[in-house]
Amino acid sequence: MTDTSDQPSRPHEQLQEEQFRAEFQVGGIDRSLPAEEQLEQLYSYIDAHYEMPDFTPPWKGGTGDPDPADNYIARLPDRITHTAMLMLGSGLDHSMPGVVWSEGVEVEEVPEVGGRLFTPTEPTGAWAISFHSGGWWRGSGNALEISWRPEVAAAAQKSGTVILDLDYPLAPQSTLEEMNRMVRKAAGVAKHHNATSLTGWGYSSGAALAAMNAPLFDALVLTFPDLDSVAGLPDEIRAGQSIPEPATWPRTLVQVALQDEIAGRPTGVDMHEIRGYVSRHRVSTPEVAREKIADVAEFLRAQSSR
Repeated sequence: MTDTSDQPSRPHEQLQEEQFRAEFQVGGIDRSLPAEEQLEQLYSYIDAHYEMPDFTPPWKGGTGDPDPADNYIARLPDRITHTAMLMLGSGLDHSMPGVVWSEGVEVEEVPEVGGRLFTPTEPTGAWAISFHSGGWWRGSGNALEISWRPEVAAAAQKSGTVILDLDYPLAPQSTLEEMNRMVRKAAGVAKHHNATSLTGWGYSSGAALAAMNAPLFDALVLTFPDLDSVAGLPDEIRAGQSIPEPATWPRTLVQVALQDEIAGRPTGVDMHEIRGYVSRHRVSTPEVAREKIADVAEFLRAQSSR
């Protein structure tokens, strides 16, 4: 037996690092991991190596500066790709949807609504208006350009749907009524271009914005919807606005993250199409990210034939 009484104790940080290396094998392992374990490896590495900034909105005590959170979100696609290659193995397909499906899409600014138009190479005549995430107070800037809009471009090109992505006004400078006014204006742009159908697609709080404007649309796509975020807004920002009952929505695809740590699972939506994904609110494997956008594109293309 070895006498360890005279051996110096190792720092807590060193023990943590040794445990991390024992549990996760760099470069992946020689077996197929279940999707849940792949997500755990991916998220644990990102959580351990990239400090998460404060996402607290200003009306709940945050600084009110969106840049740190938006820059974190902007870096996630590259960090996810790198981490997936490192932890899950380089032999798998780790391409993100904005990389693999957006080639050839035409991009045009629509300054009257602060939006950007993504026109696929083979448009079907159907349109969609998309809304980024950000808890109502952020999501523009780098997060919009580097994280969200590549996925919008991918969905447009893969579905044949012209998508107008709306950089809508944000709280606390703007109220929900002012945001909704911009949504109505954007819907007018689509109608002016003779859209054969119009779908509202949003992610997180953007999904809540899409659902709030359900009467404007022929269909909805709600990606990881944070519908409860509306009730959490201060009265002066909510301005009397609310989300109509799901039974009144048009045909809707509800995408749910099965390990969502931010948005609660929406209730009362059983009459609509619901698809679950092995994902957290912001982080999934590239494979699941592609699956999520492929399902959006499939729904949009089906809508164009109705």
